[in-house]
Amino acid sequence: MSGVTKDTIQKILLIALAAMTVSMVLISIFNYNDNREMNDYLDTEKVLMREELMDIIKNYDHLAKLNTTDRSILKSERRKAKELLKKVEKSVLDYDSIISYRKQLLTLRKTNRQLQRKFDGAM
Repeated sequence: MSGVTKDTIQKILLIALAAMTVSMVLISIFNYNDNREMNDYLDTEKVLMREELMDIIKNYDHLAKLNTTDRSILKSERRKAKELLKKVEKSVLDYDSIISYRKQLLTLRKTNRQLQRKFDGAM
């Protein structure tokens, strides 16, 4: 009787071990896929922020060519955009840094639009 009980316990433990192994493999696959998706998202965000910052910088260059009176404001805002661009390019992004950089980008975009309207109205 004890031999049957020992075999039964071994089979149960083997089944439990196999189930845990399968579970760990599945968790690893899901985790890998999530990490890959997150990295793809972060890479895309980095590219989008970089492109938008480059557009803002080009816009400031264009405004500086058209307007000679307020170049100090344009230079200051252009410098802010270039500094943020350097931060974005150098850093390894995570969700928190994206939120922080996006807030700064939003402020730069808002200021850029205000200056663009101001200088377009002055011409």
